[in-house]
Amino acid sequence: MNINNLKHAQRERIAFLDKLFYWRGQANRRDLVDRFGISMAQAALDFKKYLSLSGENSPEYDTAKKRYVAQPTPVTLFQSGVLNNWESELREIKGESFCELPALTRSCDPRILARLNRALENKEKILLQYTSMTTGDPAEQWIAPMNFSSDGMRLHLRAYSFNNNDFRDYVPVRINPDSSFRTEQLIEPLPADTDWHTIARFTLAPKGSLSAEQKCAVRREFAFENETLIVETRKALEHYTDRRWGLNETYSRLVKVKTEYISDSIPARAPPEPKK
Repeated sequence: MNINNLKHAQRERIAFLDKLFYWRGQANRRDLVDRFGISMAQAALDFKKYLSLSGENSPEYDTAKKRYVAQPTPVTLFQSGVLNNWESELREIKGESFCELPALTRSCDPRILARLNRALENKEKILLQYTSMTTGDPAEQWIAPMNFSSDGMRLHLRAYSFNNNDFRDYVPVRINPDSSFRTEQLIEPLPADTDWHTIARFTLAPKGSLSAEQKCAVRREFAFENETLIVETRKALEHYTDRRWGLNETYSRLVKVKTEYISDSIPARAPPEPKK
């Protein structure tokens, strides 16, 4: 029997044991009893099943510690879960002792987001007041919502500005909730958003001033498979990518050695077909 053939409840307990052995390197039946509220007899059955699934990598019982101890090299039965979600797994195992920087709350009225998305879906323009962090001007303006995106910290709206006759990024939380939010159907097709429909492909490398050992450490940290790392985003989001990764800062450990722009050839946004 393999892991996928287990009943859901036992599979969850086996997965928990797997995490304990991978991260702590040891576990006993009491860990299962305390976590899942099961009997010692059931915990013993779960351990027996885990040991049979582990095969040659099976933990061994330490009579002095009165618990099973994992092999020196960490091995997991759930490769994708542990290896792809290592931070959340470690946070769960360490509990309250896991420390991280507090996240600043970035609020956004979901009613505003819903209005914007409805306008986007219906191919409409919408009238709103937006406070610019560049000019401070809260003037009313018409925009045509096009796409939503995230820079990993906050939500952005890509929209066509009828005031400026170009595509711009807006932060929805800066929209005045007292805006009229009046909508009108788009009559003429909008121009193509070239920056949005252009892929920016970056070739990244460790900073040249680093030592050979430091460069190796950077490649491990950012999961390089070769001497360089290739990542892609939309050209419209290139500024946010540079800022989030600090690529233009002196402290950066990564540098862009090449940037290629590739068009994905998506046509301009047309107005809806007239109703018959």
